[in-house]
Amino acid sequence: MVILYVKGQARRIPKNTIGKKTEVNYLGASPRGVLRKQTFNFEASLRVLYPLAVPIKEDCLNYGFYNPLSTLPMLRFKLPIFITVLILGQYLYSQDMGTSQGKKSNSPTKRDSKISTVRQKKEIGYDGQDGPYIFNDTLYRVNAANRFLKEPYTNQDSLSVHVFNKACDTFRVGLKSRHRVFESTFPQPEKMVVISDIEGNYNGFASFLMAHKVIDERHNWIFGNGHLVLLGDFVDRGKNVTQVLWLIYKLERQAYLEKGHVHFILGNHEILNFNGNHTYNNGKYIKVAQEISGKEDKIEAVKFLYSNQVELGKWLSTKNVIEKIGPYLFVHGGLSPEILDYGLSLEGINAIMRAGYYKNNDEYDKIDEFLFGSKGPLWYRGLVRSTKRYDKIGALELSDVLSYYDATKIVVGHTFVKKISTGYGGKVIMTDVPHGNFKYSGKTKGLLIVKEIEYVIDDLGNRMILE
Repeated sequence: MVILYVKGQARRIPKNTIGKKTEVNYLGASPRGVLRKQTFNFEASLRVLYPLAVPIKEDCLNYGFYNPLSTLPMLRFKLPIFITVLILGQYLYSQDMGTSQGKKSNSPTKRDSKISTVRQKKEIGYDGQDGPYIFNDTLYRVNAANRFLKEPYTNQDSLSVHVFNKACDTFRVGLKSRHRVFESTFPQPEKMVVISDIEGNYNGFASFLMAHKVIDERHNWIFGNGHLVLLGDFVDRGKNVTQVLWLIYKLERQAYLEKGHVHFILGNHEILNFNGNHTYNNGKYIKVAQEISGKEDKIEAVKFLYSNQVELGKWLSTKNVIEKIGPYLFVHGGLSPEILDYGLSLEGINAIMRAGYYKNNDEYDKIDEFLFGSKGPLWYRGLVRSTKRYDKIGALELSDVLSYYDATKIVVGHTFVKKISTGYGGKVIMTDVPHGNFKYSGKTKGLLIVKEIEYVIDDLGNRMILE
């Protein structure tokens, strides 16, 4: 059901009438409270009839609108009282200020200190459904009413995930008994879908996967022995970060059983969260981290949320930062020509970086400093453009890097481009594009590789040859 608030009166109507012409009964504004009927297109027409109506989301299945105009009649009685209190308060304040003239003090007034406290302390709170988080045998989540819930968790095969969106999407996940570290090199599959930099955008991500029959409407893997490559930065900024992570978690297991594969290659934002860097976090994740960890310090709280003590952190910490699939290298940021100075294999890069996910900067050795630094696989932008720290990679340098790792092309995210495109004669493929925030917007785009033929694809199911 849907709760509709009109002129202060609440009425329930079936949820399936949203967007349709609906007859709603409500008490009119006349003194007798005559029962009136009105037919309108729910939500759309409501804005025309009652432009000041304020949307209220009570839970995932109930939407309401409160019409502020319904309170206007009450002002006839309350307005004189309000004006009297306002005048009296101003008089008392002026008296207080007058008695304090001529007095000097280096300490702030109570009023000043209150303002200062408000300015310094930016309140953060829950903002829609989040979770679940699994720590030991306890499940934590935030429900649609913005209530933080904590409960024992014993059913390993039936974890319910609720998405914070208008469709109220849900899916179920079974927890893994263990998390394995996957290889760094794979043979070329028959078909491969690639997408990067989703950043908690469930709507764009899910509709993209559904449009290309990677998953069905129940969020189950239907891509057979195909491969799905996720090029990092699936966290931060968005409001469905945990839901996106749980979807990947679920698909990884299902794909493996179908002889397919999900390659979750980490980006710089995943590592930032490992280190407790909450700069790009939506505030609700910091609040949740503080509640679960019991730590007030934001850095320590977020670090705990992504630690290998919490299920999602435990799983993420096994992921690679670079992989080779057929002749393609996949890495979030890129590979600087300077990486050749260290003589590292792909397995070596992944092993060193996994060991360093939770290290502090003062624990880094020389190789760590390079790999986690601006020219390392997570941050390097030189395959796309020059920066203040380095010039764009040269064609011969790129050839040396590709030759060293026995690859013909490298696919990257991280550096924003207007459209999925290539560089260096097709040797570099760039995939970090502006995705749509709504389902089937036509703006969420990725890459499809079939028999080494590359296509640009979107969340409407379209495909076109990559030029």
